[in-house]
Amino acid sequence: MGTSMKALYSDIGLCIKSFKLFLECSTEHQCMKKFIDENLPDIVSSIGKNGVPCLNVLGVGSGSGEIDFEILGRIQSKHPGVSIHNEVVEPNLHQISKYKGLVKEKGEDLNISFTWNQMSSEEFKKQNKERKESKKFDFIHMIQMLYFVDSIHDTIKYFHSLLETNGKLLIIHTSDDSGFHPLWKNVISRFSNDHLLPDVRMVLDEMKMKYRIYKLASDLNVTECFTEGNENGERMLDFITQVAHFRKTAPADLTAELLRYIRQPQCSREENGRIIFINNLHAIVIEY
Repeated sequence: MGTSMKALYSDIGLCIKSFKLFLECSTEHQCMKKFIDENLPDIVSSIGKNGVPCLNVLGVGSGSGEIDFEILGRIQSKHPGVSIHNEVVEPNLHQISKYKGLVKEKGEDLNISFTWNQMSSEEFKKQNKERKESKKFDFIHMIQMLYFVDSIHDTIKYFHSLLETNGKLLIIHTSDDSGFHPLWKNVISRFSNDHLLPDVRMVLDEMKMKYRIYKLASDLNVTECFTEGNENGERMLDFITQVAHFRKTAPADLTAELLRYIRQPQCSREENGRIIFINNLHAIVIEY
């Protein structure tokens, strides 16, 4: 990355603001909730052992908890009368605080207890190994977080090893037909080595793991990126490139190239005067 260009995560406030805008302009959470409503109940129906009084759930990179609550609700509906212990791994204190606020707002009548770990997945793994702990979980989910780990292979292998008998590991990740893959490969990778988009399926195949894939269609409205000086457009470019103040710090020719590439048919389509970026996801369910 150029000396004047800094990673988005170096400015936590800007990072959170950009992510919030991304959620407002995309259908990402909507398509996840559709998957959780339509597919997750069958997936979680077989977790746990007969007569078990409590199910253990682990969220890795849970953010502020909105999607976690959707998941917990479906698990509880398929296992009525069974308590849930939900363990959260999230490095950002602001996000954990929002999650705790959500628990206070919505969790009082739920038979769910929580453990909070303000740390990265790598730190969680290291801590457990130092303590020689290997607590098992009936359901583990890692949603949009594999971009931030040192090794996809090692991360999946470790968390898969924490599955209880009949357990499931859910990974939600950018799909290979998303516009992000060609954009990162052909433009962004030239100035940033952070948060590359690995082929998760290829990693799983190499590990010979049994899994199922669900395709989640999602759109992202990037129209405002093409109006220079538009604040929302600036923040969206920050999110897409994962560079803080991208338009202000990147060379003008690089910005122009990025914007040209975003409009390519492998990345976006034009619809009623708007530029709609392809933000498709894969939900991958790995068996015990």
